[in-house]
Amino acid sequence: MLLPMPAMPAPSGTPSSYAKSRTYAVLAILVLQSAVILMRLILQLDILGGFMMGLATGLGWYAWKEDMHITFLCYWGAMCFINGIFDVVKFIDFWVHDPMPLFSNALTFGYNLNSATYLLIPLVTLPGALIAWYLYKDQTEGGDYGHGGGYGRSSTDERAPLWRQSNFEAFGGNGQRLGAN
Repeated sequence: MLLPMPAMPAPSGTPSSYAKSRTYAVLAILVLQSAVILMRLILQLDILGGFMMGLATGLGWYAWKEDMHITFLCYWGAMCFINGIFDVVKFIDFWVHDPMPLFSNALTFGYNLNSATYLLIPLVTLPGALIAWYLYKDQTEGGDYGHGGGYGRSSTDERAPLWRQSNFEAFGGNGQRLGAN
């Protein structure tokens, strides 16, 4: 693996109430991302950037369609974060190297729309990373960011730490000595 990352969580059951409550927020972000992809491809002719953003948004659409599938939401969030950082840098580069102001009434509508596109790309990408992070934390920590959580996981799940189980006693039981019969 190129980047050390934790394993993406897998859903087990239905989404948590927190994940269900964020369905429309994810939908709104995905609709905005889809619109900005079209602006990026048509206005800026940024084929590679539009393609990468389209891949990330496609993962988000798939996760949303599959009832907020947490694994694909995490992939969507990771790609949104990486693409968003690169797009912030690209926006700053555009802003400091362009001799014209970012927006101006004296300039054409096309120029202002192109500037707005540069600004909108990270503004619709980075919130996807943020909401995916909250959904990830809800899944892995069981409700710190929502009400309930864990996609149906109970506290006695085999993936839950032993110290959370009520019948666990540290250093309890008979000791064993190696080589003794």
